[in-house]
Amino acid sequence: MARRMPPLDQQEPRASVAKAITLAHEGSSRFNERWLVRMADGAQVECVLYRGDTLCVSSQVGCAVRCPFCASGAGGLGRPLALSEMIGQVEAVQALGRRLARVTVSGVGEPLHNHAVVQRFVDHCRAQRIWPSLTTSGGPLPRLREWLHGVHNGLTISVHAGSEPVRARMVPHAPGLAPLFDVLNDELPRMTQRRRRKTALAYLVIDGVNDGDTEIDAFVARVLPLGLQVHLYAYNPVPTSAFTRLPEARYHAIYAHMAAAGLRVRMSSQARIEANGGCGTLVALRASRQSA
Repeated sequence: MARRMPPLDQQEPRASVAKAITLAHEGSSRFNERWLVRMADGAQVECVLYRGDTLCVSSQVGCAVRCPFCASGAGGLGRPLALSEMIGQVEAVQALGRRLARVTVSGVGEPLHNHAVVQRFVDHCRAQRIWPSLTTSGGPLPRLREWLHGVHNGLTISVHAGSEPVRARMVPHAPGLAPLFDVLNDELPRMTQRRRRKTALAYLVIDGVNDGDTEIDAFVARVLPLGLQVHLYAYNPVPTSAFTRLPEARYHAIYAHMAAAGLRVRMSSQARIEANGGCGTLVALRASRQSA
């Protein structure tokens, strides 16, 4: 049975939600809009509106996972966001006249590192009939176990590797592949079919890092017995990383290889591969300009 959420005014004063953040519009593209989110203490994150009805929100200032391909964690972790600051992102975008159908906690930060606040945020969104999902690197593992069984609209686990050395390089401060897949093997049989359908694994392909046949085959071998869907993401280069985008022909070849091996795999949507398709770059660009 779903947990009943206390009324919002018992969690955070309404005035504090209204004043928690301000938005600065930073650009629109064919599918997306993006805003810089400023908190009262001067900290900054981002939120992105995908296809007019799905808002990607941030859960922390910076990120302790520090994936080398990601601008969000390039400076490490600043602090977690308060509930009012997460709800404020939703309400500020709604105040601009955008009607939201879904929200995903996939922006700046690792949601499981801000577990209690993110859980209350998810409860709030469900109460407002804005269907919530989140993306995580998988740790802490006890929290992952909880979220696998949680009441939400989807959980995507960033894997990005088939071998332990590549996992350690791609997701350096997150659980290794062996303990991560141990949790999945333990919990998936206990989950309903509906809940398993809402669980997916992400593989972000980066040229010269995790795009080789051996790495792809190792990933397929780990994932195939689980029966989970895979999101095969193309890379959006960021100013904090020297990593480069994979040639399109190779990206399509990897997709075909995974599909032929039996994985249920989806390619990046056009919304995600647009210049406005990823979080974290605005803050990184501003920091680089200020230090120049």
